[in-house]
Amino acid sequence: MQIKKSTITFKELPETISPIDYANWRGIGENKAREIFNRRDFPRLKGTGVKQLADKRAVYLYDLGLKEEDKQVILKEIAKEII
Repeated sequence: MQIKKSTITFKELPETISPIDYANWRGIGENKAREIFNRRDFPRLKGTGVKQLADKRAVYLYDLGLKEEDKQVILKEIAKEII
């Protein structure tokens, strides 16, 4: 089994990522990335039709496995920095 290597860093990712971006960042195959994007609890952006898109910060928090309450606190802090 060959292990893929990440080809992009978190900072290099666009603000809104696709399964391909996610696969390149995490060093996984595109099919696995799409499988993850299709999980019920994955933080995909709503209203994008057939496109699978997600905010890179929300995905990072998802990957950390934080509880929902903790994610909300962190996202509020991120929003304050953006505004």
